[in-house]
Formats: sequence, C-alpha cells, structure tokens
Amino acid sequence: MMMIIGLILTIGILVTVHEYGHFWVARRCGVRVLRFSVGFGKPLFKWYDRYGTEYVIAAIPLGGYVKMLDAREGEVDTADLGQEFTHKSLWQRIAIVSAGPIANFIFAIVAYWLLFMIGTSAIKSTVGEVVVDSPAAKAGMTEGITIRAVDGQDVENWQDISYRLVERIGETGTIEFTAADKRRYLVRIDHWLEDAKDPNPVESIGISPFPTRLDPVIDQVVTDSQAEKGGLKSGDRLLSVNGRKVDNWSDWVHLVQQSPGVSMQTEVQRGDVIVQLTLVPDAVSNADGKTSGFLGATVVVPSIPDDMIISHQDNPATALIKGFEKTWQTISLSLRMFGKMLTGEVSVKNISGPVSIAKMAGESVISGPEVFIGFLAFVSISLGVFNLLPIPVLDGGHLLFYLIEGIFRRPLPEKVQILGVQIGASLLLAVMVFAVINDFSRL
Repeated sequence: MMMIIGLILTIGILVTVHEYGHFWVARRCGVRVLRFSVGFGKPLFKWYDRYGTEYVIAAIPLGGYVKMLDAREGEVDTADLGQEFTHKSLWQRIAIVSAGPIANFIFAIVAYWLLFMIGTSAIKSTVGEVVVDSPAAKAGMTEGITIRAVDGQDVENWQDISYRLVERIGETGTIEFTAADKRRYLVRIDHWLEDAKDPNPVESIGISPFPTRLDPVIDQVVTDSQAEKGGLKSGDRLLSVNGRKVDNWSDWVHLVQQSPGVSMQTEVQRGDVIVQLTLVPDAVSNADGKTSGFLGATVVVPSIPDDMIISHQDNPATALIKGFEKTWQTISLSLRMFGKMLTGEVSVKNISGPVSIAKMAGESVISGPEVFIGFLAFVSISLGVFNLLPIPVLDGGHLLFYLIEGIFRRPLPEKVQILGVQIGASLLLAVMVFAVINDFSRL
C-alpha cells in the first residue's frame, strides 16, 4: 500500500511540476494551451479556466501531458495561427520544450534548499570495520580512521563517501582516501563493479561505519512465516543449529539459506531458559534461478551512537547555495552514469523502472518527510536529465530538431521528423520493457 501511495505521490508531484514548466512558458509565449493533464486515460476530474484550457486528473497516474494548439495535429483557423505552436519563433519553441526539464531542476533546488534549512543528519565518516582481504584492507586501511577526502574531494559523512565512490564505478585505476591524520590510502580498482546489478560501492571497497558482525538476536518474526510456526520469538538469542555454534547473524543467515526445506534443530536462549526448536526454512527461488532457504525473522540492529551523528542546519542563503551545488552534482553524476552505460563501463542492469521507483517511494514515505523530500529531488533531477536525452519523442529529441533547424535555417522535412519519432518511440519502449524486466529480476 505504501508503495502505491508513494508512487502516486511521486509521479503526481513531479509530472505536475514538469508539465507546468511547459504550460507556464507556452502561455508566456502566446501559445494556446488546450489541455493540462496529470495522468492518462479516462478523466476522473476536469475543469476549465477563463482561457478555455481544460485541466484533467486522469485514471492512470504514470505520466501527463500539455496539449497545445498545433497545426501538425489538426487544422487550425487562420484567425488562431498567432496562438499556434509551430508559428512561434525558434527561440520560443526551444524555451517551451526545455521548460519542463528546467522546472524539474528548479524543483530539486527548492527541495534541497528546504532540506538544508530544516536541517540534515548523517553518519560521521569514521570507519567502524574493514573487511579482511578486501581492497581497503590491502590498501592498509584500519578501523577507527576518519576519512576526510576521496580522490581529493572533501567528505564529512558516509553519504559523501558513497557519492564519491559511485562516480568511479566502471573505472580502472586507484581510489585515493585521505584520513584526518593526512595519511593516504590507495585502493586499486579494475573495471570496478562494471557488471554489477545494484552495486554497493562502499561494501565493495570493504569498509563500513559499523561492525557488520551482528549478535544473533531476533528482533521481529513475520506472521505466518516458518520462523513463527517453528516457535521462534522476538528476543531469542540463537546459540546453535544441528550442533553447530552460531557466533553472529551472518552465520545464521548462511545456514538458513543453505537449508531450503531441511529441518534445522535450533537451540535458542529465551531469558534464562535454553529452548530447543525445529525450524524448516521455505524454499525460495532467487533472481538467478537458484533456490535458498527463508524463515522470516529480522535481527536486532544496535542504535547509532549519538557521537556518530553529524547534524547541520543552514541559513536561507547558505541553504540555497548548497541546493544549487547538490542539484548540479546530481545532474553531473546522472550524465556520467548515462555515458558509462553507453560505453559499457556500467551495466544496463542498473536501469530502474516503475516497480523499483514505487518500492523506493514507499520506503521514503515511511522514513519520514526529510527522506521523501530528498527522494523527490533526486527523482526530479533524473526525470529532467532523462527528458533532455536527444531521443525523438522526448524533449531532448525536439531540441535536437530545433538545433538542426537553427543550423540549416529551415525545419527538417516532416517525413524525417516522423521517422525520427517512430524510431525514438521504439527505442523508448524497448528501454521501458528492459527496465521492467530489471525490476522483476530484483524482486
């Protein structure tokens, strides 16, 4: 339910922002707007303004559009040609088409501005664990060091570190970490995470803000799961399975995954009492076609110590500057990732579709206003960048046609534009299908 609510909120807000950009500039350029629709399909609600524009909220909340008076879509009376789209100057048409993505970027700036004024929290860039034989361990990194820069760029929290590492995905060379004591650590990478689906750069390097060896204590048990049916309860400490000692949660997860449909004679400590349980994990198929065990229980995760949290609250001017910087950084990163996908440095398995967006939207709604606002800003930027790609059907494709028109002083022949639109639509459909396939493989 939260996935559905989150998706409707996200798409509804961002599509409205995007289309309002087109709408606002079209009105200022004297183009008659016939319809402003949020969603597709059958109208649920509609009304008209004093200019005759129809506003629609439609049944399928997966997009929207602004319909303008356009001679390419039907005959236009001679008296109305002054309000028709194709009769406007080249610069006016460019302004109208580019206004949608620009509106998405402005929305992101405003969202980040609000976040930085409200205040943000993050985890200090102190290393809590270095995985044995990991790239970080081989570079000499140790627990307790505080990272102050990655590749010469200042960082102060783990979000900053993650952002800098994402920039290096698909590359070969070294990543330079600089600690607070000025020591440098050079981590070697080779076609790093090139074929990874949903890569986790921090985990791949082998560092973590906290020890990953969690005590095997049960937090929650899923209703009607095999864990509940077998008698496992919240607060139980796992001691052994089939006589094999369980030292940490990772050991337990490994044993469960290796035992689909197999009885596990499990010993747990419940208060002052030792209890014997028989647990039989369900057999669940993974995305790679393999079967693993699943019980349905979560682990107690220690709370984050107060001294590990960094909090910032900026004044309006500083927050606005940081909003611009954050938006530009995200635009730049998005463009680089698109470029790396085209060159094969980053796997196309990372393309996400509506299912992944819905999942992330639902999680961000549950996590609170701060997380949801940040999520909206990020998706708004992604939507703006995607629409600027030079693919006919998208805003960037129209801008490409106008660029050619500006160079040759005349529009492309209509047949060429129609062919371009057909190719663009086929390409876009292929990308959407691929994204949905990726979504279901993640599930």
